[in-house]
Amino acid sequence: MQENLAEKRLDAEEMAERLALLEAVLDAIVEGVIVTDESGKILYFNEAQEKIEGLNKDEVIGRYLHEVYQVSPKTSDHALVIKNDKPSKDKVKTFFTTEGKEINLAASTYPVKHNGRIVGAFSVCRDFTRIKDLIKKNMSLQRQMHLKWDDKHLKNGTRYTLEDFIYASKTIERLINQARKAALTDCPVLVYGETGTGKEVLAQGIHNASGRADEPFIGINCAAIPETLLESTLFGTVKGAFTGALDTQGLFQQAGKGTLFLDEINSMPPALQAKLLRVLQERKYRRVGCTRELPLECRIITSTNMDPYQCIEEGTLREDIYYRFAVFTLYIPPLRERPEDIGELISYFIKNFCRVYGHRNVKVDPELRKALLSYQWPGNVRELQHVIESSLVMLEPDENEITFDHLPAFIRPKFKQNKSNLTVKYTPDKSNLNEIIRETERQVIEDVLRSNDGNITKAAKSLGILRQNLQYRMRKLGIKSSVFD
Repeated sequence: MQENLAEKRLDAEEMAERLALLEAVLDAIVEGVIVTDESGKILYFNEAQEKIEGLNKDEVIGRYLHEVYQVSPKTSDHALVIKNDKPSKDKVKTFFTTEGKEINLAASTYPVKHNGRIVGAFSVCRDFTRIKDLIKKNMSLQRQMHLKWDDKHLKNGTRYTLEDFIYASKTIERLINQARKAALTDCPVLVYGETGTGKEVLAQGIHNASGRADEPFIGINCAAIPETLLESTLFGTVKGAFTGALDTQGLFQQAGKGTLFLDEINSMPPALQAKLLRVLQERKYRRVGCTRELPLECRIITSTNMDPYQCIEEGTLREDIYYRFAVFTLYIPPLRERPEDIGELISYFIKNFCRVYGHRNVKVDPELRKALLSYQWPGNVRELQHVIESSLVMLEPDENEITFDHLPAFIRPKFKQNKSNLTVKYTPDKSNLNEIIRETERQVIEDVLRSNDGNITKAAKSLGILRQNLQYRMRKLGIKSSVFD
């Protein structure tokens, strides 16, 4: 008998230790956690949930959910998952604390079983309040731009027109002509190109060349908004759609008769892509929690940061939505495929940033210019702009020439390693710019391969490009890595 009591005491002590460990772990995580029994009584309330809601766990534990929150004992999330024996995942909730602070959560609720019987439920809550606040501020700023700004490029929420493209290549000239044709219609447009090529610049240009130029342009990056908030951000919500939901305008409504630009649509969940497809087909949509349909009046332009067919193969872009969006498909090639544009962009950025930073008559060192022209620019136009601006900032007041030493620290080694070997084989029969650039590119790749003993992976890393990009360039130029082994 005494042995049994001792074993029970040990079991109780062991259980108490386990519970203490579990509570310590749950209090350390950033997500809020609420645990209730099958009747809805709160058994556990972690520190993260205290911070999120501004409640004290000592005042909450032991009370029922309907006593703490404005929920029904029969229809609360915990009651429903216990009744249906099915979890409820990523349900968006909006409510106000006792201090009047608005809280936005994504909560997943799960039933808890013991010996085959449901004994309770728990919720894991992620706080999206700060992210939603940032989205609201962004929307507010765009509305202010539409209402107050007088500059012709800013009054509708844009900064660029098709005339703002800086180029010398026939490739971009054809692209601009295609964009002008797309602007004359109301057909959906899909723009694709690598990061930094100027997809939103092109989208704004199409908007400003269209009959919707006096209406708002609203742009949003689908990859930057959590999946649980993206639907309500696009469609809007009505009061009562879920606990604490308020009346909010979505981007469809905010864009009005203007243009909605959905950047990186391949980051949008497939289920939401299906809803978006229906909106395009019906030209109608519903706010989250509303039964009344509203007309879709805006034009939609989308973009992907990779080949859409590759997105379809990888399952990140629905095939049906691609064909619906791709009535006009515009491809912006990376800067390395149009090197003749690099010189024009360098001159433009220098002129522009000289005006900003008060410099005059700044030039680029000839050797550095050759290096800039032959570099692969994995970040494309955005990276080139950053390099030029950073270099200008490093100039002393009495300096008027950008050299290798003025380059940003992260990119300087990639240029300096080829500086001594960079000599262009110029001959009268190869005097056009394309031939000069091609020969320069060949020399750079051969020099880097030679210094890396023919190792393509290391050479690509030294050049700041992907291995596949280097292999493509080598095939195009007829370079074999085995020669440098």
